[in-house]
Amino acid sequence: MRRLWMSLPKLIRFMLVHIANGMVIGCSFLLVLIWFDVAGLAGLLESDTSGLATFLLFFQTALTFGAVSMGVAVMHLGED
Repeated sequence: MRRLWMSLPKLIRFMLVHIANGMVIGCSFLLVLIWFDVAGLAGLLESDTSGLATFLLFFQTALTFGAVSMGVAVMHLGED
């Protein structure tokens, strides 16, 4: 696995690391919102029996935070 990771181009690894960091931050943020039941979010997710709402909420939040994290990292590439 490490050999595969090191064979990727440097900028691809850079982007993947920042996407993963953003996804972790996004999921952590969402877990805090659910834990403290902000705006009744935990109750709404609890009433969904299929789990589809929870999956979509986590997927979209992780996708958004990952994209923003990657975008910010790319915009800061030229700075020292």
